[in-house]
Amino acid sequence: MTEEPEGQTPRPNQQPDQWRTWQGWPPASSATAEPPAYPPAYPPPPGYYQPGQPGVYPPPPEYYEQAGQRPPAPTSPTAPGYPPGYGQSSPSPQYPEYPQYGQYGHYPASPQPQSPLASAGPVASETDTSVHLFWPIVSAVVSFAVYWLLLGWQFGLGFMALLLVHEMGHFVVIRAKGMPAGLPIFIPMLGAFVTMRRAPATVRDEAEIALAGPLAGTVGGVICLIAYWQTGLSVLLPLAYFSFYINLLNLIPVGPLDGARVTAAISKWIWPIGLLGVALGAWYTRDILLIILGIFGVFQLFSRFSEAGRTSYYAISAGARIYITLLYFGLAAVLAYATYALQPLMAARGGLF
Repeated sequence: MTEEPEGQTPRPNQQPDQWRTWQGWPPASSATAEPPAYPPAYPPPPGYYQPGQPGVYPPPPEYYEQAGQRPPAPTSPTAPGYPPGYGQSSPSPQYPEYPQYGQYGHYPASPQPQSPLASAGPVASETDTSVHLFWPIVSAVVSFAVYWLLLGWQFGLGFMALLLVHEMGHFVVIRAKGMPAGLPIFIPMLGAFVTMRRAPATVRDEAEIALAGPLAGTVGGVICLIAYWQTGLSVLLPLAYFSFYINLLNLIPVGPLDGARVTAAISKWIWPIGLLGVALGAWYTRDILLIILGIFGVFQLFSRFSEAGRTSYYAISAGARIYITLLYFGLAAVLAYATYALQPLMAARGGLF
């Protein structure tokens, strides 16, 4: 059995008097001093409880054999021998209360970034399917009142119904293509329009949406004409005539009419031809509406003519282009013939009613 080197930590079987104390270190002769013991002997912390051996650290084995216990935690922060706040637990932080989810897997939708136009009023998103009724109803009431005063309540009511049929043709096709749209807004003496809240994906969609209005208006005119033949109600004949005539004018290829949107899928060279026809008609008739239409047509011609054919928006198949062309010119021919055929009947009446 080897002897324990002096200055090192005594083994457990050594006697308590063999423990090295702080007071006995370092030795008297520094020349022959041995390295310090490991673990080093440090003075006990203030207030350390060591019965019978004050100032001795670490405690002897008898301390553990006697089941020595650390003094109980102080009841107040000012208890002697402990640092400030010892034994005092800090309060738990207050966490926010999160919403409880009812069914597993169902969570609220993530908030969407606000549109920069939100400050100007509500803006519909691409998936918005809401229908606002305030302005459509107010505009319809005001327009009906104007037509009633100028043309009588029967013709005014029928004319409003034909405008609604035309615009609902646009509305139904827009919604069928999965796009948000608003109900028709009526403008007295100018017609009505449907707000399309997102641009179509291709020029074919734009052409089909534009064609839906004149197609529905033509059906409305045919219904009025058949009802006139069946009932003989005099107001139905001018309603049928005006339905054919207005939808024919709407096919003129000048913006913002439906004809300009349809011919965008056929050829951009149709737009200058239509604008030239409107200019000649305005010069010949001095009609203020044709003059206003020509001014709008000039602005739209320059804005769309330069981009036509340069973007993928105008790229459609040859079959789709042929089908739109046949539908456009065929519908225009039917409306022109119906308008021409009803002119003698209108002349025989000697007036609108």
